[in-house]
Amino acid sequence: MRMFFLKSDIGSQSVFMSLRSGKVIYDCIIIGSGVAGLTASLYLKRANKSVLVIENSVIGGTTATLDKIENYPGFESISGYELVGKMLSQVSKLGVNINFLDIKEIDFEKKLVITKDLATLEYKTLIIASGSSVNKLNLPNENSFMFKGISYCAVCDGSLYKNKKIVVVTNGVSGIGEIKYLSNITNNIVVVDYSNDLQSSDFTSDYPDFVLYSNAIVTALGGKNYLESVDITVDGQVISVQCDVVFVCLGKSTNIDLYKPITSFNGYLVTDENMRTNINGVFVAGDIRDKRLRQIITACSDGAIAGVEAVKYINNTK
Repeated sequence: MRMFFLKSDIGSQSVFMSLRSGKVIYDCIIIGSGVAGLTASLYLKRANKSVLVIENSVIGGTTATLDKIENYPGFESISGYELVGKMLSQVSKLGVNINFLDIKEIDFEKKLVITKDLATLEYKTLIIASGSSVNKLNLPNENSFMFKGISYCAVCDGSLYKNKKIVVVTNGVSGIGEIKYLSNITNNIVVVDYSNDLQSSDFTSDYPDFVLYSNAIVTALGGKNYLESVDITVDGQVISVQCDVVFVCLGKSTNIDLYKPITSFNGYLVTDENMRTNINGVFVAGDIRDKRLRQIITACSDGAIAGVEAVKYINNTK
């Protein structure tokens, strides 16, 4: 099954095109082709604005890698590849351009995006939707169990494991929300805390059947076609635990080095409710934004708001 949209997938001139020669000032440049970026491009293009979407990896971002999505309204079940494909088809029909480029720097004062091959792109507005990535266990066979017993999103996949045995990997309180959420699905949960910050009193009073291993680490994953067990090392002792799924709740990481003039908090970019940053004409949408809930639907919502606000900004600064 195909899981990613790469450059070779989008040979259509309406979707991917070389940068036009001569000076071009885009109404909006969008950094990131995840669902937030694609949604923003939809709203901008429907307002008849010129848009360039810049991507340096996979179209659709994290969403495109998801095997099954069951919490996106209108679809009882759909793969990330299919959902992104529908979004991509929709924006391509409107003439949205997507280019695979590596950005070297952004000059926010002159409103320029400079690529590593020294192309200079000028914009009227900028939407940053470059997303985030989950922190993994970093075990050799981890990727082979993705969607087969390894999950990085309790809200997305928790309902698939009703009354099953679940292992939650956390680093202090990074996974406390997921633990409480999963407690509505099963009472058979083993918590592996990489730190000693999470105390059993944080949740075992409400969930007495839970088991907590502190100062512990997952050192091995076992199973053939699907995950069947994990090895947990605690104080030098290895404990093997049978399980149906491991939820990795070690937080997410972002790369905000390009965006240093923008106010940030804990590695995420800060906006108001209209996706506006502290820099005029610069908006942020999706997982790279400082917010509470990071889901596909909230990323789309961010993208829609950012797109509409960018249109307003362009119209008001003519």
